[in-house]
Amino acid sequence: MGTSRKSISRHHALIIVGALIVAAGLTGCAAWRGGTQFSDPLTAEERLNLGVSYEHAGKLDLAMREYERAATGRTRSIALAYQGNIFIERNDNAKAEEMYRAALKADSDNVVALNNLTWLLAQEGRALDEAERMIRHALTLDPEPRDAYENTLESILEARGNRE
Repeated sequence: MGTSRKSISRHHALIIVGALIVAAGLTGCAAWRGGTQFSDPLTAEERLNLGVSYEHAGKLDLAMREYERAATGRTRSIALAYQGNIFIERNDNAKAEEMYRAALKADSDNVVALNNLTWLLAQEGRALDEAERMIRHALTLDPEPRDAYENTLESILEARGNRE
């Protein structure tokens, strides 16, 4: 399954997580002070990055929590797609498909969701016409790394050939 996310080393992931923990600590540990609720010290983008770090570390529950928190505003679509990736890891393809489709509803040009849903459909050998349309659309958006998206197209064409 291809994604548009760049790999980060474990060392860099730990640095990111450490920096986020320090930043959260500097803003105050208590959610309530004097009856007033403080807003989340992390932005949706920071939550998304923290989720990626957790996912790379194999901490899927923590990653899912951060992706759920990041699923607002302009990060909604990518956070939903990343939730789909977690469901793939958990072998829950139906829920993964639901999340990818929700991501595409939020942003029809989300190349991660287009690619990963297409890959999922190819693996299951179903909705291949829809899958091919989606991956060809993703390719028009000039995604990186392009070869991952081209490989997904090849998997669709192979699945179609095996079905005929």
